[in-house]
Amino acid sequence: MHIPPYHKRPSWQRFLAGVAIGTIIGYIIFIYMFGELQEQWIEENLALRGDLQDLRQSYENLRKNHEALDQQTKQGLQVGEINIEFLNLEELNIDSDRIMIQQLEDSIRTEASHAIGKSVEEIINSIDLLISTIENKTINIDDFRFQAEVRRIIVTETVYLSIELKMAES
Repeated sequence: MHIPPYHKRPSWQRFLAGVAIGTIIGYIIFIYMFGELQEQWIEENLALRGDLQDLRQSYENLRKNHEALDQQTKQGLQVGEINIEFLNLEELNIDSDRIMIQQLEDSIRTEASHAIGKSVEEIINSIDLLISTIENKTINIDDFRFQAEVRRIIVTETVYLSIELKMAES
């Protein structure tokens, strides 16, 4: 028996070419969608890890400070959290890199974490120590080195830090 040579007909050639091109386009779309979902998952994972680290540090600091304050029975407001705002992300061209911004926030929050659980008066009295702690740290992320400079600090139950970043010199 002889199989008819359909591959020589133009209509079959167009059909087979369409199947091949459609498969390639479908694969490209699949790879793009998978990459976007993977990036979102990584960002969410980093954010959750940072939150978990903050909660663990806050818990430890609050526990230690609670034991000390039980002995003193001192009345007053306590610092509960730290909010960080970067002033010049656009100038450094990292305003769209959410992963790097998250890592910068985590690094600065780690340096300032000793303020959580302390009274507002204690923080106000040691504000220079808090500022110098943040400014003396060189932050290494990927191949970049940043130096933080505190432009504004507001101390209430939440410490608000406005920070300007500079590229550190090697």
